[in-house]
Amino acid sequence: MSNDVRDFLMGGTGKGFKFENVTDTVSGVVTNVEIAQQTSMEDNTPLTWADGSPRMQLIVSLQTDLRDPESENDDGVRRIFAKGGNFEVATGSGKSMKEAIADAVRRAGAKSIDEGGTLTVAYTGEGKKTNRGYQAPKLFKAKYEPPVNRVAADDLFD
Repeated sequence: MSNDVRDFLMGGTGKGFKFENVTDTVSGVVTNVEIAQQTSMEDNTPLTWADGSPRMQLIVSLQTDLRDPESENDDGVRRIFAKGGNFEVATGSGKSMKEAIADAVRRAGAKSIDEGGTLTVAYTGEGKKTNRGYQAPKLFKAKYEPPVNRVAADDLFD
């Protein structure tokens, strides 16, 4: 969780991006990355696996060009919540968001997702439903560009 005073006072690091329709895509510069325990949609209690270990997720904040016209304080930051899973494809293509981001990081030749990098995540398909009463799992593809380390001209001649 972020220890940023502004985040604590003002309510966090952006709105969650909702992947509502296949082809929905979000892209932006990574401003924050954290790992947190998943919580229940019903009562916000922490989720655990059958063995009692916590179910974790990757939360990435992206500075985007998106703005909500209904909100004068929308700074364009959108958060995505990447959970893992191994799903059989029902329609479209893709993987769990966590696996899609991990693949994108590997393809970029990076070892991790870092602040200053650019991440694009697209909702590209649905997995087969595994539980009655639940929606089919969403599948994703991602692209990651690591931050560029710029060297000042003065640094070259020291």
